[in-house]
Amino acid sequence: MKTIFITGASSGIGKETAKYFSRQGWRVIATMRNLKKGEDLQDLPNMVILPLDVSDPQQIKETCQKALADYDVDVLLNNAGYGVMAPLERMPEDAIHKVFNTDVLGTMLVTQQFIPHFKKRRAGAILTTTSLAAIIALPRDSVYGAAKRAQQGMLESLYYEMKPFNVFVKAMIPGGTKTNFQTPINDRTGYEEAAAHQQEYLLHGNEEFPGPEEAAQVIYGAATDEKDQINYPTDSVCQALYDQYQSMGLEEFKKYFTNLLYR
Repeated sequence: MKTIFITGASSGIGKETAKYFSRQGWRVIATMRNLKKGEDLQDLPNMVILPLDVSDPQQIKETCQKALADYDVDVLLNNAGYGVMAPLERMPEDAIHKVFNTDVLGTMLVTQQFIPHFKKRRAGAILTTTSLAAIIALPRDSVYGAAKRAQQGMLESLYYEMKPFNVFVKAMIPGGTKTNFQTPINDRTGYEEAAAHQQEYLLHGNEEFPGPEEAAQVIYGAATDEKDQINYPTDSVCQALYDQYQSMGLEEFKKYFTNLLYR
């Protein structure tokens, strides 16, 4: 039986992915800070629920080592994240630390625990939920976007490190997703109209954002397709925006996006 280890599995994309892999006959090690939020996963077949706060280095070691001692993990999905939005000048220092401790350091420390395992078995996949903000800079996203670009940079470097060991390294890239992902700081001060135009851009003509179900299917595909590919936009809307940015390039896009924001 194949096994996936998921961080941040208590809600949103992480929870939906846990459910999807379970339905496909995988063993799912679903980890989360608050185990009560995962109670509805406990009755699913082949589900293992473990505590994990990725901002706690000691718990990272304990939980990852327990999972690796008990199971032959095929796929790691770094999905735990913390998001904030505000102009950089208004971002509290403690929030900056929390974003980087969770999204960057937590992701790196979890991944470190699994690298020897994957190198030894010479197979497997390391997947990480980054963000469209790792590709396209957005106003009020300087902290979150910087953290997600750090994740993206880690993955691109790790791709080369793991290539000789036949281990895939891939970025799962959601855009706007209809989940209960919390943004405890969402400060629009001074950018109210730009924020509205940005929302319009991210919706891409749709009334609401895609749900996490599409992302779960894309993640499953990335875990099993054996393609030599790093970036996977996780829904059709994000794919369209990603393709547009790639085709335009930074200098052309910044003119287009500036006109869209401040029209």
